[in-house]
Amino acid sequence: MSELIWNKVAAATLAALTILPFSAQIARADITFAVVGGMSGPFAKIGEEFKQGARGAVEQINADGGVLGQKLSFIVRDDECNVAKAEKIAEEIVQRKIPFVMGHLCSDASIAASSKYEKAGIIQISPSSTNPNYTDRGLKYAFRTTGRDDMQGFVIAEHILRNFKTKRLGILYEDSQYSKGVATATKRFLNQGGTQELFYMKAPAAPFDFSPVFKAIKTNKVNVVLFPGLPAPTIELAKQMKAARIRIRLIGSDSFSGIAFTKENRRHFDGFQFSFPPDPADDRRNKTITKKYKSEGYKPEAFTFYTYGAVQVWAQAVTKAGTLSAEAVSKALRSRKFNTVLGEISFDEKGDISNPGFVMYFFNKGKRYYLE
Repeated sequence: MSELIWNKVAAATLAALTILPFSAQIARADITFAVVGGMSGPFAKIGEEFKQGARGAVEQINADGGVLGQKLSFIVRDDECNVAKAEKIAEEIVQRKIPFVMGHLCSDASIAASSKYEKAGIIQISPSSTNPNYTDRGLKYAFRTTGRDDMQGFVIAEHILRNFKTKRLGILYEDSQYSKGVATATKRFLNQGGTQELFYMKAPAAPFDFSPVFKAIKTNKVNVVLFPGLPAPTIELAKQMKAARIRIRLIGSDSFSGIAFTKENRRHFDGFQFSFPPDPADDRRNKTITKKYKSEGYKPEAFTFYTYGAVQVWAQAVTKAGTLSAEAVSKALRSRKFNTVLGEISFDEKGDISNPGFVMYFFNKGKRYYLE
């Protein structure tokens, strides 16, 4: 796989980015980290946010003098949110002694790769992996700049209990740690709040025939369905719902933010509701950064900033530690606050961000709006 070297010397805009061999990379930058996640297919939208966020952070850090007197650059790897590919990429990163991984995107991939990074002494910061198991295993080098599924589940459940308590509810989940984690957490809080789901079932695998789900919806007269699904099955579900004239309130999770809209499908998602962290693009403190991205022809979205912030905290922790040593950097990450595009953040002993937050959104005409 080609290695993308993103830095300010190489390009002032995304259009000028160049694919270079690893030998050229060494000549152009002293410290190289890795950006890893789903970069293609249904994950391409978020993957692009990862790359753009890392690029923006690297440009800013290098303009300010770099890290330990050295410039930063990064390589990009596409794990397609696949566990086996994530592990293979992790092995390559370990072999190359890369000190920092900004990633992975999906929880299953992050969890699979984290054991290899832990053993090798590599700092990993995910801007998007929300499954609690990622940081609940006592790892020293795993961190995240997003919240956890148990918090996300609480926010979704609270929203349902407040707005749909009298409705008939069904829960659908994918066979992944991420989807099951959100569904399980939300179900627990819903049940504690007095709402019992009428079905709790696994979504079909590719090619995504949702007819059994539609049968369960009709049989149980369900009018609200929770589905923390990844983009590919969610896009297919929306398409099949429209064709089958299924009229329900579909509620999802932060994975909905990765849906790539087209002119043909954007109205399929009207009214879909979902949880997601507050969008830093709306923060006035990021106005200058947002303006710079737009001047380069790119509209930054939430994961652009969660990636940007992940790179910032690592760079600041390295500066504080005075070394790239994972042991020292890990201690720095857990012992101070960091000024980032996400605001002032810190991490707890597990490596979770100390001030996580989720809010509810809805789609209309292919655009995302705050619901509450």
